[in-house]
Amino acid sequence: MKYTPAGGTITITADRTQETITWTVSDTGIGIPAAERPRLFRRFYRASTALDKRIPGTGLGLVITRTIVERHHGSIELAAHTGPGTTFKICLPVSTPVTAAYRRG
Repeated sequence: MKYTPAGGTITITADRTQETITWTVSDTGIGIPAAERPRLFRRFYRASTALDKRIPGTGLGLVITRTIVERHHGSIELAAHTGPGTTFKICLPVSTPVTAAYRRG
């Protein structure tokens, strides 16, 4: 939300198949230059658009989000996006396989 100026739009959609729930989060914010996108999920990385606008942050939000999603056997990626802003796609399994470490009883 902090990367979308007043008057902008943030859209969240969800879709479910039998195996996966997919959330798409799109905004009409400041966007991320194409050349910088490969570095987006690195620790402490801040896009030049955020630095230029002096938006506060540590560069850890997406790294932490990716870690949480992956620990739930899912994935997060920067999705194709037309127009201003950014779109992220998050996929999680409907049920996580139970492993011996998590079994009770």
